[in-house]
Amino acid sequence: MSKGKNGQQIAQDNIKLVQAWVDERNAARDWHEYEYSGKINRRVLAEELGFAKSVCTQNKAVRSLIEEADSYWFRKIDEDKKSHESARERAEKQSGMVSVSNNALSQRIAELEAENRQLQRELTKFKKQQMLIQSGAAGFKL
Repeated sequence: MSKGKNGQQIAQDNIKLVQAWVDERNAARDWHEYEYSGKINRRVLAEELGFAKSVCTQNKAVRSLIEEADSYWFRKIDEDKKSHESARERAEKQSGMVSVSNNALSQRIAELEAENRQLQRELTKFKKQQMLIQSGAAGFKL
């Protein structure tokens, strides 16, 4: 491939190879197979494309393509992880607040039910007294 070509031609060929490789990874969506510490594994990339690893750092256009792919593929994943983590934390906090609110409401319901039972007993007692008064029972004459 590089036989009979000067350095600029080889550099251009490498740029085309890397761009084609990035496009292929985007189409296949398999870039996670090339990840190493949140970046594209330069050694594996260089071996796969048949050039020296130094091309990834010395050729500015190749380096730019690789860094752009790093940023798009792997930093997006980090942002997604962070947003999911913060959403989970908010959900846990809200769940805790709802739980406290539910406990307070359950306690208030229990208090109201007890009060209701007491009032029903008193009402029954007053209804019996009223019946005695209306029937003219001894000691309850009007």
